[in-house]
Amino acid sequence: MTRLAHRGSLWIYCKRYNLRRWGSPEPSRRRTDSSWLPRGTQEFFVAQAAEKRPALQILLLILFGAAGTLARYALQGFVQQRVGTGFPTGTMVVNLLGCFLMGVVARYCFQHLWVPPEWRVGLLLGFFGAFTTFSAFGWETVRMLEQAEWLQTGLYVLTSVFGGVVAVMLGIKLADLL
Repeated sequence: MTRLAHRGSLWIYCKRYNLRRWGSPEPSRRRTDSSWLPRGTQEFFVAQAAEKRPALQILLLILFGAAGTLARYALQGFVQQRVGTGFPTGTMVVNLLGCFLMGVVARYCFQHLWVPPEWRVGLLLGFFGAFTTFSAFGWETVRMLEQAEWLQTGLYVLTSVFGGVVAVMLGIKLADLL
């Protein structure tokens, strides 16, 4: 039987009950160091849970995916209607908000493992997979390039990509405060 140990966001397989991080000293028998994973801790996207309750995981992916799609549609349309159609502001707002919320929810789920694995998958893959719109981002970027809107394309790409990274970082900082 294998267990998983955590190093940053990378999970590595270790032999049975050897939950040691690379470069870390051996854990004490009392397990007083809070950086060690408790026994029985499972990885973030848990394969074992999917084997036990695949129907629940699929159902949550469908439900959260539908909710994420509807939320994206509503927010993108709301923003775009308010600012006009000259620039894909609605898509950019959805991308930035999605990145921020992904940072908050993912960090919170990592720190609070009481959130069941099926729900983590449903929220992060289902909802945010449907909510964030980087496929729309790619399409709209190419469309602007085809229309030779160089300045708008550059502004859109830089704001979406770097703003998304900053939004995830801010979301993680907020989750650390919770």
